[in-house]
Amino acid sequence: MLNDKKDDIFLSRWMNKELSKEGIQEFKLHPEYKHYIKIIAGADALDLKKYDIEKELSNLKSKKQDPIKNKPNLVIKFLPYLTIAASIVIILGIFLFNPNTSFHSNYGEQLTVTLPDGSEMILNAKSTASFNTKKWKENRILMLDGEAFFKVKKGSKFTVNTKNGKISVLGTQFNVQSQNDFFEVTCYEGKVTIAYQKQVEILTAGKGYRNLKNIQPKSWSFIDTTPSWLSNTSSFKSIPLKYVFKELEEQYNLQIKTVNIDLETIYTGTFPNNNKDIALKTVFNTLGIEYRISQDDGKTVILE
Repeated sequence: MLNDKKDDIFLSRWMNKELSKEGIQEFKLHPEYKHYIKIIAGADALDLKKYDIEKELSNLKSKKQDPIKNKPNLVIKFLPYLTIAASIVIILGIFLFNPNTSFHSNYGEQLTVTLPDGSEMILNAKSTASFNTKKWKENRILMLDGEAFFKVKKGSKFTVNTKNGKISVLGTQFNVQSQNDFFEVTCYEGKVTIAYQKQVEILTAGKGYRNLKNIQPKSWSFIDTTPSWLSNTSSFKSIPLKYVFKELEEQYNLQIKTVNIDLETIYTGTFPNNNKDIALKTVFNTLGIEYRISQDDGKTVILE
């Protein structure tokens, strides 16, 4: 990572278009690069007028001879520049001092993120995570909407906040899935503390916890060392069908029309995340459901 002195040099040379191709590529890797781009764009939008230094200096010297007469003119003359300066300060405040960093994975995508302390987070499809980079050393707190696998470096308490519950650890490997009314946590190493509403659950390696709407919370044991989705396989054990359909939609950017289908039907099985045709056949053939894909958009699955 660039140090502060080198940051200033790169920024200055970049703004003056003095960087080599190699220098530009290196500067693009800087964590604040995207913010610098926004600052320049914002400054350009201000439509700054060219300022003739020699001319204005000459004017100032002539006006200095009669300060009482020309003092109002000086104030009027510099108001536009004061306004521009204030605007630039606002832009700097918005783009440089916003400490929140967020990551989002797309349909069928896995996104690996190295956190500031060296911990690793892998997002499953259609998931979002955000955290405060400035306060990370003091508070390792992360917001998650979706599913992610974590390999946490030992240190201060590491917390994953979701709208369904809070997961806290010191150093471990665990998986969290929190989407709408679906909440599931599995621990693969170490120990995990789960705070859900007014309940507290503690998981050790090889233990899982699930809480779904209108279904009694469930705990179970397993022997896997990592979640199956890391190997491009979605697995389900005694899960209502609606969650299986949702996973299909997120992995393959589909919309499943579920008219006359009992979405509370309990399903156990798997499907691959890297082959749409096999995934659809695996799920619907198991259920004995006929289906077809709409020719209009190629993304709508119609169940028959």
